[in-house]
Amino acid sequence: MKDFSKPASQNDGQLRDAPDLVFPDWSGMVSHKVPMTFQQAVRWNEEIHALFRPKPYQAALDADARCYVEFKLLGDDSP
Repeated sequence: MKDFSKPASQNDGQLRDAPDLVFPDWSGMVSHKVPMTFQQAVRWNEEIHALFRPKPYQAALDADARCYVEFKLLGDDSP
């Protein structure tokens, strides 16, 4: 088991493989394929969406959960 209490190692800003990240093994999974037309998929999506209606106070909860962060770009000092 990997110790996740420590942050992942820093890099030099270059995108490359991240050896510190651990992903689940999905090799034994079988994809769920149900053939349906586009219209059937849209109808199914609407039915599923109806099961998860937003709560009346959901907007206030979402607003409270936001994290406002100011980003300062480094480099060009022009206004």
